[in-house]
Amino acid sequence: MTDIDAALRDAFEHTEYDLGDVAVNRQQVRVPVLQEGADPDALRAIIEEALGADAVVAATVATETIGGEDTIGTVVSFQYRP
Repeated sequence: MTDIDAALRDAFEHTEYDLGDVAVNRQQVRVPVLQEGADPDALRAIIEEALGADAVVAATVATETIGGEDTIGTVVSFQYRP
């Protein structure tokens, strides 16, 4: 587990949102939230608080299938700037 993954899991631990498998590929981060229709502003705020607002660049929020299954969830993707 990367430091980014661990920081995000800690930040989401006490929220109403459940995370899928966080993917980190170089500086691209994909955070799947298992709840469909999750509040994009709340998700961004949790992520920015966990990693720092300056570290989260070009965040996008989309509704997608998660894990290639029938689960529909909300996915936050962004570039991480250390």
